[in-house]
Amino acid sequence: MTLSPYHLITFLHSDDKIISLTFHDGPNPKSTPQLLKILDEANIKATFFVVGKMVEKYPELLKEIHKRGHQLANHTYNHKNLKTLSTTEIISELSRTRLLIKEITGVDEYLYTPPGGQYNSRVIKEANSCGYKMALWSVFPEDHRNPPPVIYEKVVSNSRDGSVVLLHNGPPDTIDALPKIIEKLKARDFRFTTLSELLTQGKGKHIVYPRD
Repeated sequence: MTLSPYHLITFLHSDDKIISLTFHDGPNPKSTPQLLKILDEANIKATFFVVGKMVEKYPELLKEIHKRGHQLANHTYNHKNLKTLSTTEIISELSRTRLLIKEITGVDEYLYTPPGGQYNSRVIKEANSCGYKMALWSVFPEDHRNPPPVIYEKVVSNSRDGSVVLLHNGPPDTIDALPKIIEKLKARDFRFTTLSELLTQGKGKHIVYPRD
């Protein structure tokens, strides 16, 4: 099966030193306020890929993310491997979270990330049929399992113009590493932006083809 490759986003080529931080999972009552504080102090915007069942538990946190000027995006409702689900279940996972985001904030967001990066051509096809666009990443420091120095080194060493960085909204080690990551990348003249803004400025999408 052949699909148009533009439905997958990992990074965008750019002549400008721009980079996008994305935070997956959450909202989380412990980590989300800490992340927002760090981002506010650094005066940067990020993209939060939220899980629907967490949004239902903590709608006020979702409102706060939106209020601070960050982008909201879809990380499914139950955080399940989409490859193992039926077509109906795939659409439900995405649509339930999209509706929650819209009901709570008024934002109708089309970007989503499959949990665990697990996808195939069927997932892409079904999601695309409902207007969704898959966003992946180009830098992943495995912050759910690595200590702060390793997280820092992996992000700083692998970031380049147009990078999309995957971090998680939860691990304390991510919170610890983030200020130094931001400080170092700013020292290298990177400008931080949301993924949607990065999409408007990139000149060509780096392609990752469907995995069956």
